[in-house]
Amino acid sequence: MKKLLTIILSLTAYTAFSQFTTINPDTVCYQTPGSIYQVTSNPTFVYNWTVAAPGVIIGGQGTSQIDVDWSAAAPGLIPNAVQVEAQNIISGCLSLPTLLDVFIYDVTPTILAVGPFCETDPCVTLDVTPLGGVLSGTGIVGGDFCPNVAGNGAHTITYTYTNGGCTFSTTVNIGVNTQPTLSPIQHN
Repeated sequence: MKKLLTIILSLTAYTAFSQFTTINPDTVCYQTPGSIYQVTSNPTFVYNWTVAAPGVIIGGQGTSQIDVDWSAAAPGLIPNAVQVEAQNIISGCLSLPTLLDVFIYDVTPTILAVGPFCETDPCVTLDVTPLGGVLSGTGIVGGDFCPNVAGNGAHTITYTYTNGGCTFSTTVNIGVNTQPTLSPIQHN
């Protein structure tokens, strides 16, 4: 009975830890300073991690979990970017390496420059790519820039796009000029 209970507990622990999976390739947001990678921990193992340049291990070497800084990586696929091997400290045996590709995901949102405007000009729809983001800033009403709401001056408008857990943004400055005022017409 004791052996059966031990097997069931071991199986339960294995099943619980096996729920942590990483799809290969792993997707990392462009200029991400920290990404955690892990394997199931075994107290009789010493882990040796290798990360492809320009990735840098910033913590956890020798353990079952590391933190990697990918902020210097260019967008695109890095084959075999993360590798881990384990050595059993009791037997001295070395595991086969486990490899993971990493895809550095980048989106460059844009706002088509517009303006300058006069304070009395009507609202204009801003042209942004990719679609699906959020505009913010003084004078933004929905997806439009409204000079009469913004008022006179330079206005920084931000477009933020989120996809795949990554957030990217860009800004544009839009100028609004004061409406000229005239004195009444006078007659001599």
